[in-house]
Amino acid sequence: MEEQLDASRPDPLSGILLPVDDIDTFRRAARVTGALLRAMDQSPQQIDLLHVVTGTFLGELMRGLDLASGETPAAVEMNKLRSRHLANAVAPLLEICGELLKLEMGREPSRNIIKDGNPVKIISSIWEDHNYSSLVISRRNLAEQSDKLIGSIAAGVLHRSIQGTIYLVGDRAPIETTTLLSRCLIAVDDSPASMNSVAEAGGILARANDRVDQIYLVHVLDQSCYYDEDGENCMDASLTGQKALEASGNLLVDLGVDRQKIKTVIHFGKPGTILAEEVRDCDATLVFLGRRDRSRMSQVFHGSVCTEIIQNCRDRTLVLAS
Repeated sequence: MEEQLDASRPDPLSGILLPVDDIDTFRRAARVTGALLRAMDQSPQQIDLLHVVTGTFLGELMRGLDLASGETPAAVEMNKLRSRHLANAVAPLLEICGELLKLEMGREPSRNIIKDGNPVKIISSIWEDHNYSSLVISRRNLAEQSDKLIGSIAAGVLHRSIQGTIYLVGDRAPIETTTLLSRCLIAVDDSPASMNSVAEAGGILARANDRVDQIYLVHVLDQSCYYDEDGENCMDASLTGQKALEASGNLLVDLGVDRQKIKTVIHFGKPGTILAEEVRDCDATLVFLGRRDRSRMSQVFHGSVCTEIIQNCRDRTLVLAS
């Protein structure tokens, strides 16, 4: 298992990209990020705020055009509206978010980045162009009232091939942020992404041992092994899971986590469903899991443990490592 760990991974939360869409979602993201940094007694090398201008400010202008006949807005008018939008909406938004950042983390952003275009594509592009360790995004309550993530910016980003760690902040910020690390659940399997999530957890928890009460390492033996004649049998799958749990526990200890706080758990059933139930049963305050790069269509046909937990643990902050 050890050879699967990505040794080139940066330290957790050492370089942070924080997309800014509205004040409420940013406040939750900043609050959780600040709580983690304070617990680790760490100041990141870089924190960038990113706002993507999507063109909604053109709505009034577009409604006055006969689009069916091919009429298009004049470039001069579009530029005027954009400049007005930047001055009246974007600049005040970033100023308020900068103050929230200073309140939660004791520092101003390294940069305010403003780009035009599709938010998902821009976030992914900025991520690829810089060496960020962490992307912190919040759920949007109104955009996800159906309890599904489909259609949201968060969903689009999660379905992109982003190499790194995504912190998906729950739709409720913790009332008491000092307990954010009290009960951490780490989903474990034998994949490289799982080991990377364990490493991410260890990098945080080892620096905040006094804030941690219990760490649950949870592996779910997939019930499908009984029906897969050509795949791994259940005995072999069970041994693989036990080895993954052992390797994960050893890695946490090697990183400095107190072994006495680690509890290993094995369940049998449908992984996504069982893990979501375990999150609720142990009242996990923070959840770590591996994120395998998969297209949205692939997830529709084959399912995704990660997606099921995201949809069923809306109020928890999830740390998704790839």
